Amino acid sequence: MIEKFEHGLVKAESIIAAFSLFLLLALSLVEIFMRNFFDFGFPEIEIIKRNLLVICGAMGAVIATSKLRHIKIDALTPVMSKRMVSLLSCPLSLFSTLICAVMSYHGGIFVMDEWQYTPENERWTLPFTLIYPLGFGLLALHFLLNCLHKKRDA
Repeated sequence: MIEKFEHGLVKAESIIAAFSLFLLLALSLVEIFMRNFFDFGFPEIEIIKRNLLVICGAMGAVIATSKLRHIKIDALTPVMSKRMVSLLSCPLSLFSTLICAVMSYHGGIFVMDEWQYTPENERWTLPFTLIYPLGFGLLALHFLLNCLHKKRDA
């Protein structure tokens, strides 16, 4: 059941990442075309592209974590036995879950502050800031799921 839930979650995250990347590329082409042929551009496109890049990166990190392909600091793993690595994988995943949950909480505080203090003419960009708490929350969820169903490195 956990695997089915995670599979659906990864599928949704992959769709978000792919759509964000497609939109990023499409907006880049539109911007290049407009600047080269009309000597005109929309400054808002640059802001949207910047935020889409953050969304692509966050979704990529979340998908990598679900497949145990995330960046790890493995200074001691080569000198540890496979049994010790196996014993430590769940506690380390739980620690990572805790850290990502704290980051998600503070990302939520950041979003609320942005909503409160952003000038009226810039409020249209604020939905993009939701990626910070959502991205860290999804990372926390995937670290927890990695611990719960005992995936192993491939």
